[in-house]
Amino acid sequence: MPTTVFACLLAIALASGVALLTPVLLRWLPVPADEEDVAPFSELDSPRFRWAVFGTAAVAGCLALGLTEPAFWAAWAPYASLGALLALIDLRTTFLPTRLVYLVLGLAFAGAVLAAWLVGDWGPLLWAAIGGLAAAALFWVVWRVSGDRLGYGDIRLAGLIGVVAGSGGGIPVVWSFLLGSVAGAIWGIASSLRRGADGPFPYGPPLMLGPLLALMLQPLVAR
Repeated sequence: MPTTVFACLLAIALASGVALLTPVLLRWLPVPADEEDVAPFSELDSPRFRWAVFGTAAVAGCLALGLTEPAFWAAWAPYASLGALLALIDLRTTFLPTRLVYLVLGLAFAGAVLAAWLVGDWGPLLWAAIGGLAAAALFWVVWRVSGDRLGYGDIRLAGLIGVVAGSGGGIPVVWSFLLGSVAGAIWGIASSLRRGADGPFPYGPPLMLGPLLALMLQPLVAR
């Protein structure tokens, strides 16, 4: 069986699992203590939402696993599957649940450890750690100077993206955030035009597109 076909089948299986577990995961996620007006995340659950999780995770997984070597699948699989749920929660609520971010982060970092062992090189683990720490530090600085325009959850998300992209080296981290920032700018302009006024918008989904866009463009980037 071709590797790409197997990658997509695995992605669909993971997407199915996350979609089935969505009600349980939503109940497991607490609402931020300082946000009294936020409804419980469990209220997001519906057949339509679960199908959205499945579709998003399946597409993201086919791209992520289909465009990476099998040794790195363990780092990318949590990002594509559980990350789809994370992105859709942010899209609906403008919140990135801390528990879910840390769950995906922990699994992705464990995947980077496995990748380092499989390839017999500490590079994937080292760059995952550097990418995660550097991205989180940079976004913390931006958060400090931007007021309320960037949520603290985006700092944690940046660390997650840095770990996942960093498992492939330093250059993918740079391109992931460049492309994610461009997607975020376009998303922000479109959101502002649709609402007709400035206000908070979910920055997580376009930012999470960055690593996938970097994978898709890597043949051009590598030139």
